[in-house]
Amino acid sequence: MSDMEIKNVISPACDDAEYVREVTEAKRALELWTMEPNFQEKFLAAPEETLAANGLHIDALSVKILCDTKTAIEYQQRPPEELPRVVRRYRGFLREKIAERNRMAQEYCVPSHPAFRAWRSRQQNRCWAEFGTRNSSLIHVPMTYELDLGCSVGCPFCGVMAGRLQKVSRYDEDAELWKGILTFAWETIGDAAGEGTCYYATEPLDNPDYEKFTNDFFELFGHVPQLTSAASMRNPERTRKYLSDALKKERRVHRFSVLSLDILHKIFETFTMEELLCVELLPQFADAPHNKFAKAGRARENQMEHVEEEDGNTIACISGFIVNLAERSVRLITPCGSSAKHPTGEIIVAKESFADLEDFKRVLLGMIDRYMQQEFPKTHPLYLRPGISFTEAEEGITFSHSDKFRLKFRGADDLSPKLYHDVLEKLRAGGKTAYDVAEELMEEQDAFPANVFFILKKFEQAGLFLEPYELPSA
Repeated sequence: MSDMEIKNVISPACDDAEYVREVTEAKRALELWTMEPNFQEKFLAAPEETLAANGLHIDALSVKILCDTKTAIEYQQRPPEELPRVVRRYRGFLREKIAERNRMAQEYCVPSHPAFRAWRSRQQNRCWAEFGTRNSSLIHVPMTYELDLGCSVGCPFCGVMAGRLQKVSRYDEDAELWKGILTFAWETIGDAAGEGTCYYATEPLDNPDYEKFTNDFFELFGHVPQLTSAASMRNPERTRKYLSDALKKERRVHRFSVLSLDILHKIFETFTMEELLCVELLPQFADAPHNKFAKAGRARENQMEHVEEEDGNTIACISGFIVNLAERSVRLITPCGSSAKHPTGEIIVAKESFADLEDFKRVLLGMIDRYMQQEFPKTHPLYLRPGISFTEAEEGITFSHSDKFRLKFRGADDLSPKLYHDVLEKLRAGGKTAYDVAEELMEEQDAFPANVFFILKKFEQAGLFLEPYELPSA
């Protein structure tokens, strides 16, 4: 089977039932491997019998290649055509999901507002230095929405430390305001305003009118907001109907947080493998073999004796605004490693309340104006971002975070590495403006100011400078 024969199974929906069955069986085998405590042991002792006992017809070798690290490494160097068909089809399914995630981060979530677009890009680039390859999984959504204040589930691992459920928005009361917020968000930042979710530090299914709110979302943006729920089995028929209706409108991946082995078994009993094709099951209970909580929020608090400051993680995937309809608030955030200062792995740049739609417009535009600059003025004092190490390299500049991830900094230009080094040295003390750096290098080395400004602009776009609101005097 060539790559040309690999089909999309999410969007558009695949009409080849046998193809879909193979993908869903491979998915179920991986779910059992990562979440069922005794599955691996049973499978390795009696592969065919264990698969049959779980209603799977997939061959044992395919499961080993997909799940077992040693077997996967053995087959890593083999030509693709030597891999079992199921393996190739499932890996095609993974590539489909990853490609869509990458398109979201790189295309769909890019705001049309110039200053917002530049600010988000700087945060994305900053996170490459801070998180390394982990940044590839952060979408940096520019706008997301909360329909409630707090969460009823109270997960002990909650990465954003959601508080107790205090209030839910009701559609009969808030429909007009909700539609106005969505419309103004679209008018302000374009289609990117519809790439977010209708939850964050909330449980989406806490809201009895979730379907009504998200119907409006779909009507305006043409997207069904991605759902992640830790309460999928609270009302299974509601969940089934929501998924069915949502996938008829738009095929995309949703997620269930699985909080216990009992809930996992109930999910398997309630939904067919085909119904769960577009649902990722997240193992969020201690007995799951591949359970790993991000060291952020309450999970960080519960693991404090094992958490080094530089190991801080995040589940935040927003570089932009969270609009809370229930609280009537807007907060501006961006991801960072969790720490004593930022325990939830997010920099909360600002938070403001609003009273009505006109007030929301004032707050949103005001926050964009105050905190998002399209480019730094040349009279702006420049400070290299703390936590990032900068060293001179033959190619130009190498920068890294905690010596775990290194990037060589030099664009496709004909400027000498020495000029990069000289600019860096002028910046190390902090506080000099672009004019200061250019003037000093012109006097000392006859450097062309335009070349100095060009390098400084690249540093700025890479997110290597503190934002104006982060300056010591801010």
